[in-house]
Amino acid sequence: MHWTKALLCFGFLLVSSLSFARHAPTPDELQRGPVNPRFRETSVANIDRLNRVHRAGAMWMNITNWGYFGNYGIDSNNPIPMLDPEYPDLWAPQCEYPGGSEVQYLYQGSLWLGALIQEEGYEYPRVSCGAEGWIFPRIHEFNPGEEPDPIIERTTRPNTFNRLGDYISSDEAVSEQDMIAVYQDTLTDPTYVETDPMDGPHVPLGIKIRQTSYSWSYAYARDFIIIDWEVENIADNFLKNLYVGLYIDADVGANWEQYRTGTNAGHTDDVCGFQEYYYYENAAGVIDSSVINTAWIADNDGRPADVSTGSEFSTPHVSGTRVLRAPNPHLRTSFNWWISNNDEGLDFGPAWFDDGAAGEWTTTLGTPLGDSRKYFVLGNREFDYDQIYVNQPTYIRGNPQDVYNPATGETEEHQWRIPDAENADDLANGYDTRYLLSWGPLGIFDYIDDAGNRIYRLNPGESFSMTIAYVAGQNFHDRNHFQPSNQVIDPSLYNFADIRYNADWASKVYDNPMIDTNGDGWYGEDTGEDHLYAETPGDSIFIDGLFIAVYPGRDPGEGDESLQHAEDYNPYKPERYDYSSGNGMLDLGDNEPDFRGPPPPPVPILTHIPDEFDVRLRWSTFPSEDEGYQDPFSRLQDFEGYRIYTSATGLESDYSFVAEYDRIDYAYFTDRDSMLTTPVPSREGIAQDTIIDDIHGILRPVGPNIGLEELFAENDTTYEYRFESAHPLMPRWYAVTAYDYGDPKSGTPSLETSKSANAIFVAPAGDPRHKPGVAPNPYRADQDYTVIHGDGLAWENRDDGTPRFFPQTDRRIWFYNLPEECIIRVYTVAGDLVQLIPHNVSGDRNTFESLEHAESWDLNSRNNQQVVSGLYLFSVEDKTSENHGNIEVGKFVIIR
Repeated sequence: MHWTKALLCFGFLLVSSLSFARHAPTPDELQRGPVNPRFRETSVANIDRLNRVHRAGAMWMNITNWGYFGNYGIDSNNPIPMLDPEYPDLWAPQCEYPGGSEVQYLYQGSLWLGALIQEEGYEYPRVSCGAEGWIFPRIHEFNPGEEPDPIIERTTRPNTFNRLGDYISSDEAVSEQDMIAVYQDTLTDPTYVETDPMDGPHVPLGIKIRQTSYSWSYAYARDFIIIDWEVENIADNFLKNLYVGLYIDADVGANWEQYRTGTNAGHTDDVCGFQEYYYYENAAGVIDSSVINTAWIADNDGRPADVSTGSEFSTPHVSGTRVLRAPNPHLRTSFNWWISNNDEGLDFGPAWFDDGAAGEWTTTLGTPLGDSRKYFVLGNREFDYDQIYVNQPTYIRGNPQDVYNPATGETEEHQWRIPDAENADDLANGYDTRYLLSWGPLGIFDYIDDAGNRIYRLNPGESFSMTIAYVAGQNFHDRNHFQPSNQVIDPSLYNFADIRYNADWASKVYDNPMIDTNGDGWYGEDTGEDHLYAETPGDSIFIDGLFIAVYPGRDPGEGDESLQHAEDYNPYKPERYDYSSGNGMLDLGDNEPDFRGPPPPPVPILTHIPDEFDVRLRWSTFPSEDEGYQDPFSRLQDFEGYRIYTSATGLESDYSFVAEYDRIDYAYFTDRDSMLTTPVPSREGIAQDTIIDDIHGILRPVGPNIGLEELFAENDTTYEYRFESAHPLMPRWYAVTAYDYGDPKSGTPSLETSKSANAIFVAPAGDPRHKPGVAPNPYRADQDYTVIHGDGLAWENRDDGTPRFFPQTDRRIWFYNLPEECIIRVYTVAGDLVQLIPHNVSGDRNTFESLEHAESWDLNSRNNQQVVSGLYLFSVEDKTSENHGNIEVGKFVIIR
């Protein structure tokens, strides 16, 4: 069997994404050949390197505006790792999965861009890279521009602030957390851009990159982050034979404590490979597949590097890169991995016998040191075999790589070098592994040189786009079938199911199946006999009044994953003939990026009713149950119910479930609990069992079937939920989410709104008809007010959700029984004003902890100093319209 994965370059291909920012110059207007960009160097004084962290989903990842995602550890070479701007005391996670586990599945990832340049009569390659992973000190050749933009954060969640105090809800947002960063390779000052020991000072290509990353909390999308890059030539000359690659250095299993203590060994036992297909069981119980083309990297056995056996995993999961949009649909794709090591015998990467590497450096080394070697790897056309086969020479000999040569029109066979047997076992069972996915040459064909090489150019002002999903998968290592040893790895024990599933969903979110995004009438392939993504009721099946939409498998003739045959020719879209995007595969999308997935119902609009003893939450049936609303994917009003939560911190992952109420309805389910039909409100007259397209369906309740009537407050359009006897003056976060029943047509699971989308921070705060008071009174410094109560709350040292929270200085007393609007003044017994505290009037900045009838004070005076022991007086001046000017007084004691 020949190794043909290089031909999978078409598997990556979706649509040509070359765009022209302005009229392209004619060849006569250009300096033909290599690039020598003439642009003003970026001003050093304006460099503002920034980072932000994606935390919307289960994958927490640090992104930057200087060319890479991930983070440093801390050692002699990396003394200043980045902190999370929203959590100033916390190290920014490289790629923590799942979020909160403190286990990292990435060190750094970045783009590499290489082209040929000419200086003083010599032509040579130069590569600009965001991170290269081996040279010390580290080389970063992208930085913010001359007028740097901040990293912009946006969200689709309504009424949302981030922890920096920025209002980030936006109609322009695509996901629950968009991050936009812009950077370029034009800075050369050695203060910021290290000199490469092989190549000398950085030589820019003249590249500008706009990077947009997206993350979601939804069940189908929480395990990946999509990153989209728009790459523009901002030089004065065209870029000759430009290649682009995505470099990943994972170092699976590192954590901050290991970095801090110098005990990190996560990088010493990584393994790498490539997955072409997602295999799954469809509704008929038949194994089906779709192409996912995902590079992956993982710990070799899931255990710490110094543990050789057992199922006590420290890194049980896997991460990888799903390419969603290659820069051009007709490019060659390369997949290279290598191990970096100071020992030449262990510095290894697969290579052809006849790869043509200058100086034949690949015979002894794997790490591409210097621009010349990086450029070679970017364009070498190799598609490497999985790392676990390094010690299997029979497999390597039996799987040469076949590559189509467009210059000759013939397929060439390339045999692999056989690794040194002395080190092969050590290499195969895991080491400090990295990988590079690359494409090129980019741009427009220009001419054929004297050596017969085809020369391409990317003109000034032209740009291209590429999109990837960084994807994680759970339980790659099976506790019931673990690797018997960390020295001998059995690949059959690896579980790719979850990363394949998530990679498949990443593609659906990038380009929504059967959605005509640009309105050209093309929805995607496969609207045939199996009714997959049927567009109208006339194309669908109804049984007992229930809509049936199942996917039992491909239609006849779909076995080759191609549908666009002659009878399907569309005269309005002639380029769709044969295959929709020229990639030889079944495409369910229209090849236009969407960057969105099926949404949950609209967020309930939550308010609270002031109460002396209880927390009373109120919301309306609108908009979550609006009969005029339709899910844009299922085209149904798919609301199912509400869930109530509470939290001490307000972080999405910290909410505790309290109660659930749903509609009373029924649907047919398969024996595997997959929903076959949309719900109906009554089971009367509907058979308990049925057969739908040879699938056994069982009629069951959808959810707990509790009903919504218990929630009704004043009428059947207003709901109320009451938390009785809530802690007075100890505010918590409360949230109500809406969820749907999913989409049986596409297999989408039930979706729920974000808890933080409408969360409110409240507590019983007394009654303004009573005299104002203070708690605790006296305030005693010898008392531990940080003791956590059974519900996870403490009087002090609790996160209020803002960057102003510092546990070591968190002090507070509460004034309660306050008018809704007032001014509190604190005095010494001598009558000196200590502090003025606005409550719900101009100057009140305590927006996160301000209750209706209570206000906290941090014991700081107007001079920003903690007050001393003593007796204090206070007054409360009423500012409401009914009692404006009324004043109540009281006193309290502080004992330190």
